[in-house]
Amino acid sequence: MSSLILYEQPLNERTRFFLRLEHLFSQVVHFQNGTSVWDSHASVSALIEILGLLDRSDIRGEVLKELDRHIGGLSKLLDTPGVDHENLDSALQQLRAQAQKMLRLPNKPGTEIRGNELLHSVRQRTLITGGTCGFDIPAYHYWLNQPIPSKIESLSRWFTEMNPLKESIALLLNHTRNSALFERQVAETGFFQRALDAQNPCQLLRISIPTEAGVFPEVSGNKHRVNVRFLSYSESGRPKQITHNLEFDLSCCAI
Repeated sequence: MSSLILYEQPLNERTRFFLRLEHLFSQVVHFQNGTSVWDSHASVSALIEILGLLDRSDIRGEVLKELDRHIGGLSKLLDTPGVDHENLDSALQQLRAQAQKMLRLPNKPGTEIRGNELLHSVRQRTLITGGTCGFDIPAYHYWLNQPIPSKIESLSRWFTEMNPLKESIALLLNHTRNSALFERQVAETGFFQRALDAQNPCQLLRISIPTEAGVFPEVSGNKHRVNVRFLSYSESGRPKQITHNLEFDLSCCAI
């Protein structure tokens, strides 16, 4: 069985923002329990990047709007014949529970991190290339060389306030991803185009390609249509659009 690479392309700003946060949350969790200095540093770096994203947006409001939108969309299915009401009720309960958790969050999550003098120092130095060397922030160098359990406890405490946000985004993206099945498509001479339903906008395009195909997609789109070009991968030189037909799987997720 061939392995697959899954590519995801957000088609609106809110989904793009959620995917960026999901990416950074995954980094924090992956490196949080690591045993090396570099694991701890990678986890802190991801936390600081999360703060940078949160400073640019009313994330609490955006998540609450999207939770309400999902709740409204699923509630309309309650009277639809043939719907699995047990699964639907469970999904609605999860969404409502996450909405309650988000309501209890401050407008800008991350109070514990923003108020931490050590992390503030690290955040300031990340504006300088290579600015977190041991001689730049001796206190941070000291923390990085503390026993592993101590660092894990600190990272867990700093991240605790982010958990409701992380859970809400994971739930919303999971619902979005599961809203559509993959369908086999063909890109003729490496190009594929599809018209989209503007009344039910696609939020997330998902493309699955066998690893051995040696290509990657370049996606552009809006609420009316999406274009996909498949380019051959090369470490050197400019990627070129393939000239042969390519089969791939496509999922256009919309709620």
